[in-house]
Amino acid sequence: MKNGKKATLAVAVAAILLVACDGRASRTVSSGEIVVPEMSSEDLLVSSLEYLLLDDEEEGGQNLKEQYLAQEEKEASGEAENVQQDAADVQGETAVIYYGKGGTLELIEETVTLQEKTADELIDALARHNIMSLDTKVLSFEEKQEGDHTVLYLDLSKAAGEYLRTMSNEAECIIIASLTNTFLENYQADMIYLMVEGKSLIVSDAEYVEPIGRCTPEALMKLAGFLDMNEAGETEEAGEAEQAEEASETQRKLPLIQEKE
Repeated sequence: MKNGKKATLAVAVAAILLVACDGRASRTVSSGEIVVPEMSSEDLLVSSLEYLLLDDEEEGGQNLKEQYLAQEEKEASGEAENVQQDAADVQGETAVIYYGKGGTLELIEETVTLQEKTADELIDALARHNIMSLDTKVLSFEEKQEGDHTVLYLDLSKAAGEYLRTMSNEAECIIIASLTNTFLENYQADMIYLMVEGKSLIVSDAEYVEPIGRCTPEALMKLAGFLDMNEAGETEEAGEAEQAEEASETQRKLPLIQEKE
């Protein structure tokens, strides 16, 4: 229908051009009481072309609308995929971390969600509870099978050693126990070597040259000679018995700390 209309107009335009060339265009046309405004052949030609272009624009407009709707649908689909991906990222992986309970030698166990369970993510999670400094970085991390034991090798940046040396003996032991238990728990390992810049971890009064097993801050303090059992509010007799038993158990798990000379 539109093509027929265009053909008719094209014929009309051609006829007008012929009339214009002959110079016989009339100025006005009267028909009864109806008066057609004076319009030159040039004006009529321009008007006809504009109408043809308008018709083309209507078709093009429809195509543009379809393209716009298709683009909107594509973007909406992409946004839905991004939302699903974001939800998956938020879901992440669960991990267990340990940190000190204020004013005591007890540790709090907390389950957290990490984007991915890695050594870096665990250190960052511990830093949020002041177990590590915010500028502590993981230089390397390895998991090895040595005989019947799974052993971890954790090498931290210089900031870790500097942070520990600013702490009291109690805080030192809380940090080391929290760090140790966090990594052993999440990697289902038996022991861990703690290092700073490739060397054994050195704190104020001890150097950790052997791997450490699961432990408590109190056990570390007793082993390092920081804690007197009588100061813990126990009787001397009961304290000696418990100290001997716990030291024996700790030695089985932790033959591990050598005091600095």
